[in-house]
Amino acid sequence: MVYDDVFFVWETIWAARYASSEHFVLFIALALVELYRDIILENNMDFTDIIKFFNEMAERHDVPKLLVMARELVHKVQILIENK
Repeated sequence: MVYDDVFFVWETIWAARYASSEHFVLFIALALVELYRDIILENNMDFTDIIKFFNEMAERHDVPKLLVMARELVHKVQILIENK
């Protein structure tokens, strides 16, 4: 990610500890996998291929979209926990 995006993500992670989840960074990782799921599956990528892919995508992620997806995933998990 470019510097401004990294700063924005870190700031969001720190704020999320108090607003939504102290494990928000895991939801960001899950959102990244979900965002690129079709590409990963279509190319039958293994772990090494996925790592290479994410390294190549380093400065091209849509960070605002990624953070919205992560927030939505947190919300889905919170709803699941509430509706046990």
